Amino acid sequence: MDHPGTLDLEELSDDELAGAAAAGDTEAFDVLVRRMSPVLLRYMRRMVGEPQIAEDLAQETLLDTWKGLPDFAFRSSFRTWMFAVAHRKTVDHYRRRRDLPTDGERFAELVAQGPLPADKAEHSALVDALRVELGHLPRMSRAAWWLKEVEGLTIIEISEVLRISTGSVRGHLQRSRKFLVSRLAPWQPGARADDGGRSAVAKGGRS
Repeated sequence: MDHPGTLDLEELSDDELAGAAAAGDTEAFDVLVRRMSPVLLRYMRRMVGEPQIAEDLAQETLLDTWKGLPDFAFRSSFRTWMFAVAHRKTVDHYRRRRDLPTDGERFAELVAQGPLPADKAEHSALVDALRVELGHLPRMSRAAWWLKEVEGLTIIEISEVLRISTGSVRGHLQRSRKFLVSRLAPWQPGARADDGGRSAVAKGGRS
């Protein structure tokens, strides 16, 4: 009979690992940390923009989830709950700094650093422009778009994370998609290759 070990834990779902961790299994939580750390860091970098602060907030999120697991009632998935904790961390961060990043400057800095290891898309002009334009979105709309399009959360899950109604989530998604489609129009099929809008968008400028 095989001795249960890390290999067995790796095969468990997030919720199964969370349940084991809530019961005191530290190895199960270690697996969750390895699995969720890249996801959290990617989210924080998009929401905060400053790599060191993003890393600190991601670590604080993991610490808070560990502390809160015994009281987690599993009324939602662990992933949804984790993002809710992460969202509260970003809100607290901006409340302390009173500095909402709506101009995209920090995201332009991230673009200059090149693609993150977790990014699946090719590091192209389009991807660069998308990153910059995400920075132009209001923070709540950016969070809703990222949770839906990148992390794959449902409308209901996003409403739980952001603590807003499903109607508000749909509104944020509609506005963010409309904005991004408009701003990234030069990259749409059939757009003129010499469209000057490409350079303006890629630089984070407004047409």
